[in-house]
Amino acid sequence: MNKILFITNLIPFPLDNGGKIKSYNTLMALSKNYSVDVLCFANSSNDIKYKDILSEELNSITVVPKTIVRSSSKTTFIKEYFKSVLTSKPYSINKFLDKSFIQHLQNYLSKNEYEFVYIDHLPMMVYLKYLGGIPVLLDQHNVESLIFKRFIETETNVVKKVLGLYEYRKLRNFEVNSMLSASHIICLSKEDFNEFANMGVEKEKLSVLPIHLTLNKKYNIKRFDFKKIKILFLGSMSWYPNQSGLKWFMENVWNKLNPDEYELYIVGGNPPSFIKSYNNNTNVFVTGYVDDVDKYIEKCDVSIVPLFIGSGQRVKIIESFGKGIPVISTSIGAEGLVGTSGKDLLIADTKEEFIEQLESIKLNREILIELSTNAMHTFNNYYSSEKLPDKLIPIISQMSKSKE
Repeated sequence: MNKILFITNLIPFPLDNGGKIKSYNTLMALSKNYSVDVLCFANSSNDIKYKDILSEELNSITVVPKTIVRSSSKTTFIKEYFKSVLTSKPYSINKFLDKSFIQHLQNYLSKNEYEFVYIDHLPMMVYLKYLGGIPVLLDQHNVESLIFKRFIETETNVVKKVLGLYEYRKLRNFEVNSMLSASHIICLSKEDFNEFANMGVEKEKLSVLPIHLTLNKKYNIKRFDFKKIKILFLGSMSWYPNQSGLKWFMENVWNKLNPDEYELYIVGGNPPSFIKSYNNNTNVFVTGYVDDVDKYIEKCDVSIVPLFIGSGQRVKIIESFGKGIPVISTSIGAEGLVGTSGKDLLIADTKEEFIEQLESIKLNREILIELSTNAMHTFNNYYSSEKLPDKLIPIISQMSKSKE
């Protein structure tokens, strides 16, 4: 069995955010056909314990402790950000460069002969120069520079807007150069494919492969026998687009709804203080990190994705499709998904549309049953991880042919 090296930003366990869920399923699919070595970071030393869970399917895994998520320390963020100002790379890339990681990488390369290196997430391309010309398959979870561009467009603070523009230019340059240097690139949607092509990447180097998920049990359509509509907001609260989207929803939609008719559950790790302040233990519940999100997926009647910044695909929507909870999303939140508005999910891009969709659900529960049924069918056809190993084979084959 040929060997590959898989480099990713965070150890892909526990499966508590979209990036790790995608990385985990990709890794498990690759292990069906390759002997895989993994090199990654852990956001805390406590996370290293999860390597034992992953090692059963892998040849080896090395985890380097390094604090990547800085939401809990503004002082550290400010210091590191201004250090990055003096370099050609943006903060979002520079923070992943680590001497210990380089040493482990060089050790792997000196002792093994790899068919290719799988770079999972754009920031890990910061290690490209250490790979010695080995073919690189880059998995672009998002169009990173597009996320920053959308941030700049929605930001009203002048200082943040100016600093964001500076970061955007450096990030765009790094993203373009990384893709031009990669042997092949996986993107999540046709929209991302077109964005990368417009950035100057040859179309022959791009393959569209959506996120695939594993469901560990069979999910059934809900009964939807609510007295109150229970709304779920699911996602990592350290990710700025989630913070921004939730803030918009609370300020523009939630305060217009009858509190006797709705409950809101905000589920996800690392909520900042302003999100914690939404909790009132009456009809708004901020849970923080939970071991099992299924508890809240089963409790709630509808999942909301009010995102106005982002690219790629939302794992939370694909997960909702598979687990039978209907979704109301913005167009940007649902970008790149196989699914039709009004059939698989509901689209709302303004506060009026969000309120209208929620009120329509209250009056007609049959809408939810229809959405759940159609979305589960879409999940089985397009997003089930059972089909992922076979989908990776032609992509890797295409990359190999291009290097001959």
